[in-house]
Amino acid sequence: MKHLLPFITGFIAFMVISTVFYMGIMPYPTSSCVVPEDQMNMGIMLLGNALMVGLATYMISLGGQYSAKSGAAHGAVAGLAANGMLNLFIYGFFTCDGGHIFPLNEVAIDIIANIAFMAAAGAGIGVMYARKG
Repeated sequence: MKHLLPFITGFIAFMVISTVFYMGIMPYPTSSCVVPEDQMNMGIMLLGNALMVGLATYMISLGGQYSAKSGAAHGAVAGLAANGMLNLFIYGFFTCDGGHIFPLNEVAIDIIANIAFMAAAGAGIGVMYARKG
């Protein structure tokens, strides 16, 4: 339970914030190489998000400074590392219809957004580790 509650808190925070962003603010990619939203494999998407939040939980746990501020910093680093690598690899290695799957500006927006999402998730994780009992 020591690690489960912080992880669940971070995962819920990440999913709520990212869902609002991706479903209400950022338009769905229009590339013909992107799976239509209604055909997205939600289980795999949830697993990928859980891995990123799990990385943040692990980093915060190892850091030993349990606070919203420290958690946010570690969460942001986890978001930059995991999401940055994902987006840059996709941009660099995969093409579609003679060009990149996403334009570079969408890659940058997604990386920056996920740094913020993971900072918020990390803050929740840090708060949960800091609680007594």
